[in-house]
Amino acid sequence: MKYDFDKIINRADTNCVKYDLRQQVFGNPDVLPMWVADMDFETPDFVREAVMRRAEHPVYGYHFKDEAYFEAIRKWILRHHHWNVHKDWMSFVPGVVCGFNMAVLAFTKPGDEIIIQPPVYPPFHHAVSSHGRKLVYNTLVDRGDGYELNFDQLVEQTKTAKMLILCNPHNPVGRCWTQNELLFLGEICMKNKVLVISDEIHCDLVLPGYRHHPFAALDKEFAQHHP
Repeated sequence: MKYDFDKIINRADTNCVKYDLRQQVFGNPDVLPMWVADMDFETPDFVREAVMRRAEHPVYGYHFKDEAYFEAIRKWILRHHHWNVHKDWMSFVPGVVCGFNMAVLAFTKPGDEIIIQPPVYPPFHHAVSSHGRKLVYNTLVDRGDGYELNFDQLVEQTKTAKMLILCNPHNPVGRCWTQNELLFLGEICMKNKVLVISDEIHCDLVLPGYRHHPFAALDKEFAQHHP
């Protein structure tokens, strides 16, 4: 389908966080809102049509996820990221933020140290501090032309930490971590029995010339590691 990426959509007065909260957040309703991950592109016709077809049925009851749901996910990951995921590996969560909060609660205890790599998406901080865990900052290194992982610091921090929440690709610095970077990070964490929770929500937003590497696909031990 031909898509018009230049079409401007008026989103005012639709209760959208991005535009309708500008006065509340910034004290200025005219500021250019680039503070939240919310696209201004139209939803494609085929997606809207599918939603409307479902909405035409007058009963919105409980539903289950059929084979087509899991097969679509599996084929997408295999085609775009070269990883053969099995259905019994998949669990539904209502959002990625819910997912890593649930992981923190399931696999750590109050007082445990959890590593994050700032500057990073603010809910990473909240997922640790809101549940009585201790934040440990493995701060990325700004080289001027891009950010790098701080492996020297990570080696020391993983000696006492229980978990690392990885952002891959990284939000907001825009790094698509290389295979070698992720392998080295994984080896450090495996050696010290640190569980890696990898947020890969931006895996399909990668510029030409770069490739996303799913962390769990790099090594069987990474995928099967648990506390």
